[in-house]
Amino acid sequence: MRAFTIAAIIAVLAVPANAQMGPSNGGGGGGGVSILGGSGGGGKLGKKSDEQIAIEQQQKKNEENAYKDALKKIQPAKPSDPWGSMR
Repeated sequence: MRAFTIAAIIAVLAVPANAQMGPSNGGGGGGGVSILGGSGGGGKLGKKSDEQIAIEQQQKKNEENAYKDALKKIQPAKPSDPWGSMR
């Protein structure tokens, strides 16, 4: 009886882990679901062209400049005096 209970617990815990693997197509791989999006790697194994790299760098630079400009627009907070009304 004890062995049956242990086997049942292991089976119940193994089902969710098996469900996370996804369907297998005969190979030893996992599922065919791409977590990061896209087509799963494309033809060049994720290598980017020089144009794509230049565009990404320009976008990063633009984002960084926009962030710095937004920080400059924020006015510093005045220190509050919690006892100000008591004086």
